[in-house]
Amino acid sequence: MKEIPLCRIVISSPLPSSDLELLEISLGMSSIAVQKSPSRFMGVDDLVVVATLLGGAAATANLIECGIKVAKVINNWRRQLREKGIELEGSLENPKYLPLDLSKATDEEIEAWLSQK
Repeated sequence: MKEIPLCRIVISSPLPSSDLELLEISLGMSSIAVQKSPSRFMGVDDLVVVATLLGGAAATANLIECGIKVAKVINNWRRQLREKGIELEGSLENPKYLPLDLSKATDEEIEAWLSQK
């Protein structure tokens, strides 16, 4: 098995630490590893979501499955923030793809973005 970064979640809106911890805990409960980026700067939280992949032919299917899990967690977390009246500003980033604006993206767009190979 090998670990690869799936995406970075960059949060630029001020969030209570408990709301950010909720995302980290929810990802962990879905067996998704999270690392806080060492390149953080004032006012921005930066989490790296890491996928643990099986080797061989199963790796692609495992990567897509992991992306769908992450999308479900992020979408649920965004829903909870909206219920509290919090407007999330941030993005999903991966060097292979254009960033995805979390304040404008639909649940389906997030799932599609995270399901790319």
